[in-house]
Amino acid sequence: MLPQIPKNRYDAGEFGIAADSDRIQTKELQQAIDAVSGNGGGRLVIPRGTYRTGALRLKDKVELHLESEDTVLCFVNEDQERHYPVVFCHWEATPCYNYSPLIYACDAKDIALTGRGTLDGGADKDHWWNWHHQVENAWSEDRPDLQLPDRLLLRRMNAEGIPVKERVFGPGHYLRPNFVQPIRCERVLFQGFTLINSPMWQLNPVMCKSLTVDGVTMRSHGSNNDGCDPESCSGVHIVNCRFDTGDDCISLKSGRDRDGRLADRPCENVVIEANEFADGHGGVALGSEMSGGIRRVLAVNNRFSSPNLTYALRFKTNARRGGRVEDIVLADSVMDHVHGAAVHGTMLYEDGRNGSHLPVFRNITIENIVAHGGDYGIFLEAFDEVPITGLVLRNIKIDGVAKAMRGMNWKDPVVEAVEINQKLFPRPSSVRILGIPAENSLVNADAGGCGGPVRCRFLWEVSRDGAAWREAGEGEEFLVPPESAFVRVTAQDQRKNRETSRSYQVLPRQVEAGSRDYERGRLMCRGMLGRAQALPDEVPVTRELLAEMMMPLADAAGRRGTGEGACSPALQAAVGCQFLALKEGRDFAPEGLVTRQEMATVAMQACGVNYRNASSTMPVCADVEKVSNNYGTNVARALYFGFMELGEGDCFFPDRPVTLGEAVEVLNRVADFAGI
Repeated sequence: MLPQIPKNRYDAGEFGIAADSDRIQTKELQQAIDAVSGNGGGRLVIPRGTYRTGALRLKDKVELHLESEDTVLCFVNEDQERHYPVVFCHWEATPCYNYSPLIYACDAKDIALTGRGTLDGGADKDHWWNWHHQVENAWSEDRPDLQLPDRLLLRRMNAEGIPVKERVFGPGHYLRPNFVQPIRCERVLFQGFTLINSPMWQLNPVMCKSLTVDGVTMRSHGSNNDGCDPESCSGVHIVNCRFDTGDDCISLKSGRDRDGRLADRPCENVVIEANEFADGHGGVALGSEMSGGIRRVLAVNNRFSSPNLTYALRFKTNARRGGRVEDIVLADSVMDHVHGAAVHGTMLYEDGRNGSHLPVFRNITIENIVAHGGDYGIFLEAFDEVPITGLVLRNIKIDGVAKAMRGMNWKDPVVEAVEINQKLFPRPSSVRILGIPAENSLVNADAGGCGGPVRCRFLWEVSRDGAAWREAGEGEEFLVPPESAFVRVTAQDQRKNRETSRSYQVLPRQVEAGSRDYERGRLMCRGMLGRAQALPDEVPVTRELLAEMMMPLADAAGRRGTGEGACSPALQAAVGCQFLALKEGRDFAPEGLVTRQEMATVAMQACGVNYRNASSTMPVCADVEKVSNNYGTNVARALYFGFMELGEGDCFFPDRPVTLGEAVEVLNRVADFAGI
């Protein structure tokens, strides 16, 4: 339902508001809004020109209308304490007191912000945005983050149930304000205008009923510059908008952690249609602050039009936030190009499994989709205890992706007419050989499918030279015949879809499981040990040696140099695949040693599951203060996946150089995870 606003018209000039004035006209603009509301409501028209202002508060039955394309409300960025007084608000879905949002409302009814003009939030590299260093990727530079201590403090207040009235930030703190935030409002309309240079999230309605966002352009590329984030709202229509953002374009939310569970206010009854999604982390995202749940969402006839967009549809939560995502439909949409995945969903976002509130993904339908490009076509994973249920993937065509699918813990999915890279699904995937192939030794075959194990017929082949192959047997278990140099296995399902493992080297002698040589033998059969075979376990591993060991993990398309350098092709390939990063942006540093926190990021980059956006979560370990912020999330993930382990006293020892023996263990676990 749209706002019920009287047709009365009020011109800004009636209240002494002057266009193109050097004056900051917060007082005049607010008095005009108050007067219009006090007179029973109507449209307050702001004509052509630029108007400098601080925070404004919308009131009952007022429509603030930017009349011309040349109407600009320019929010000042100096003297923040004066122009953005502390008010009750939500910050990243947690209630607190902080600097006022630039456009604010609380407990109002029938409010609107409309017109063809522009709202300029005044944020730039020297104002607001400089408060936060966003860790955008695995190898981000480690820089000070002024916001982080306050963010962690607010999280602790949430977890410990500190009364909201005691959660006071603002002056002396570094929590950036949201741009437009109506709280507990009814019948809200945002229509037609453009938002630029937002300090934080752009449109963040909280606990509102009957919300319409129509034809708004959101164009802001600072840290956490989400486009439209309805939080615990009911009855939402987002239509004809254009998103070009520094974070998620649309992100539905419903409170965070303890506060969100206590409030128990889902974001529900949402229609998202006919929008264009350009730059951003996620196009239509659900979460990550979703502790109150998200339900009954229909996203149809949208266009995802830019290779800069990371994910088109994105689900994200973890075991600390919990919440349910249910009754979701994404349909009838075109994804011209994405560089992450057309569909991406994970329960391992940020805090991952570090919590006791398991989330739920259920009753999700994705159909009539055409997409191109990216790391994955479809990436959906859940915890073992709470598999995805009610998943329907139907009439989907995706091409040009590096990997077709990651499906983990789907229960009885419906997969119909799904084609990725010209292959029909469901089909076998991640086919591999378990154990160490050696002459006269037993090995086993393993394969996955759409979301879990798959029943297959296994066909074995052997070769003496890795080029000419002959059939050698059938079954899950296989006895490696003498005089074989290589072995591989093919999985064939009931529809006769086939996938073949990589070839494994056959070792000249058997290696006992659990023996000191087993880890080396397993890496050797994968072709990953190379010249490291002659080195002792205790030697610190260099970047060049590590790169050589990782070559089989690299996608063929990613094996490319990044420039000239006195190093091996393997190191150039590892940097090109982002398994490693150049030192100081230019140096391959082949003889440089690899620390444990760097090794954690190497493992996560090479495991075949790219989570991107490393965020700012830190691991649970006794020496967490020694872990750099830019490595923190990947350290936490590497520990969760079992790629690395804590040492004495539950310490991670982030700056300790990695030994060859440790690198062998880590790379074996990574290769197992990657299915090679």
